Amino acid sequence: MNEPHIEVKAWKTKKIDSTKAKEIRDKDSVIGVVTTGGITKPAKEVFNEADIAWIEYFPEKELTQTKAQEEG
Repeated sequence: MNEPHIEVKAWKTKKIDSTKAKEIRDKDSVIGVVTTGGITKPAKEVFNEADIAWIEYFPEKELTQTKAQEEG
C-alpha cells in the first residue's frame, strides 16, 4: 500500500490540466500537490472533489537548496 504523500511538479511552462489531475487523484495516496507552474480550473475542481490540497506558482528557488543552506 502506498503511503500518503505530496506530489511536487516543477514545470515552468506547463500547467496541470484535468487529465494530469485525474492521474494524480487515481494514485489514491496523494494528499497534496505543489507545482511551480499553474493548475487549470478543471484540474483544481478534480483536486477539490478528491480532497487533495494544492498550491500553484510555488517559487522554484524554495524547492532547491544551495550548498550553503545545507551546511548552515
